[in-house]
This record gives sequence, C-alpha cells and structure tokens, in this order.
Amino acid sequence: MPVALFPDAAGEFAFLTGESAAERWDQALANASVQPVGYRRCHLAYQHAYFSSAYADYHSFDHLISWRGEVVALCPLAAFRQDGQWVLSSHLNGIVGVAPPLPLVALPEKASRQLHQAWLQAVAVLAKQLGSNTRLRFTAPTPCPTAPDWYRRLLQLGASAHLRHRMLIDLALSEADYHRQLRKSYKALINQARRLWQVDLDTEGNAASFADFQAFHEQVAGRRTRPQATWDEQLRAIRQRSAFAIYLREADGRMVGASLYNCSRNEVYYAVGVYDRALFDQPVAHLSLDAAIRHARATGRHRVILGDRPFPGDMAKPSEKEAKIAFFKEGFATELQLLPTLDIIGEQLAHLCPSEEQPT
Repeated sequence: MPVALFPDAAGEFAFLTGESAAERWDQALANASVQPVGYRRCHLAYQHAYFSSAYADYHSFDHLISWRGEVVALCPLAAFRQDGQWVLSSHLNGIVGVAPPLPLVALPEKASRQLHQAWLQAVAVLAKQLGSNTRLRFTAPTPCPTAPDWYRRLLQLGASAHLRHRMLIDLALSEADYHRQLRKSYKALINQARRLWQVDLDTEGNAASFADFQAFHEQVAGRRTRPQATWDEQLRAIRQRSAFAIYLREADGRMVGASLYNCSRNEVYYAVGVYDRALFDQPVAHLSLDAAIRHARATGRHRVILGDRPFPGDMAKPSEKEAKIAFFKEGFATELQLLPTLDIIGEQLAHLCPSEEQPT
C-alpha cells in the first residue's frame, strides 16, 4: 500500500492528510456556506468503520486542501480491494463514488479550475500506485445545473457518463403545500399511525434508548449485521447534533420501529430504518418519516434527502426489496434529482501524473 497519497508539490495547493486533517476537519467544515449532509467526521468515521469491516484491505485518505495557507476544500476518500481489484470511493452517505472537493470558501474562477486540476492529479497519483486497473467512479454530492470543471476534464480523459436519481423533500414548500403533494393514501395512514404508536424523538443521544435501537435492529435482522464501532459512531453523531433518532413504541413501551437521520446545518438524510416485521402491512415507517420531516422543518433545515431511487434499467438492477423501499420513500418526495456519475479506470488518468523524468 502506498505511503504517500499526494505529490509533494501541487503549485499553490497543499494536501493535508492523517491526524492533522482529522483534527481540523469539522472546524474547516463550519466555514462552508452550504454543508451537504455526510461530511462531518462522525459520519465519515461511521463509513470507514462499516466498510473496513467488509474489506480487510481498506485505507482512509480523507484530506483537506489549502490554497496560499488557507484551507479551502475538503475531500473524503478511501481505497479498498474488492475481488482483487482496488476501488477508490468517498463513501459519502454510503454511496460508492469519489466526490469532488467540497469548497469551503469562494475561490476566483482560475483558482477553482487549478484546484480541480491539482486534485485530479493527486487522485491520479494514488491510482497509479494502486495499479492501472484501479476502478474509480466519480459522483457529484449535489445536482449540477451545468457541467463542472472536474466533470469536463474526466470526460476528456475517456470517462463514461451516467446518472444517479435521488429523492428529495423540498422544505421551502409550506406544510400545507407539501401535504397536498403527499401520496394520497399516506395522509390517512399517518393519522392512523399516530393513534397506534407513540413517537420518541432523541436529539441528545440517550444511551439506553440507543441500546434498545441496536438490540431491536439485530432482533429484526436475526443477527448482528455490522460492527459495534458503527453503532458507537452513530450515537456520537446524535450527541454532536449531527444526527437524531426516532423511536416508535407501543403503549407498554415495546419498540416497534426505530430510525436514524443524519443531518447538517442545511439537510437531513434518512440513514437507517428498522421496523417490526409483524407489522409489515402497517404504517410504522410512515409515522417515523413524517416525524423526521416535521423535526427538519421545525429546526430550519432546507431539505430532507430520502436516498437514491433505483430503476429497472439501471446498470445495477435493484432487488425486489430495494424497489419496494424506493417506492415507499418516493411517496414522500417532492423532487427526483439528477446527479452526474462518471466511471473511469486508473490507466485513463495516468497522463495527469507528474513526469518522473528529471530536468536536464
């Protein structure tokens, strides 16, 4: 595995990795005018804990980028070996794909282009060290109204382009206007659910309730599906006000549903949901999501992200379960966003690497 991720010299840009980046990460993120959900250290630590448990050969390369001594962008990044082939990914909200630098300050147009050039060069250096057949999928964390600089550069290198589809609730709509857009059957189902179960919103990180959540998740799944470290990071996220949990209970206190929502200053993201299988035909999940939307609105968030919407013609055809979950969430959504995604292999990035020849 390579020791150095980035070239020592990248013009006016410097790349900060390791502990120095981790210590400064959240402070740097606080400067961003828009904070897409999933970039806090606690969320990234969850992703690293989850994926490192699935892949023995796993390495984190999260980095900050500075320009003229000021941190101006940050980039989650990891490398893992899958079926004998290296893959690079930012794992942003669990989506496999390398995310472009998240700008923290407004840069002049020329400097912004140079930033993307330096960042792509750095990724190319890593891909070269990993091997020419390293797989890279670049994906935008937010919709792009026009093609950004990094997207154009990758297309010119031979990347193949396709789209992700993501469901979203726009909270700029008034509550009345939003409810007019809800799937018709959901209104009655939510009212029914409110009469059946009590809602417990946890924004503080109650250890006992969260332990019940974990035990309930493992009971419904029939096994422990992920390591304890991932649960610890999710509880930490709640305590850092970067997530909240919603628990649904019977009158006697028995848990019938639990869900976790990651959040930033601007957004809420539906991360985990688990519900009593004996109530599969009851509106348990409807009540949970309704409560989360109400909390997001009350706390001034701009949008609720429900996750990707898979379709039968996607490159990776969704399973029946995935299709059903997506259909359920779609009933709450107000928008279906288009997010560009590019696939490329390390060999196609090779000529971006600095020349190894010495000047004469």
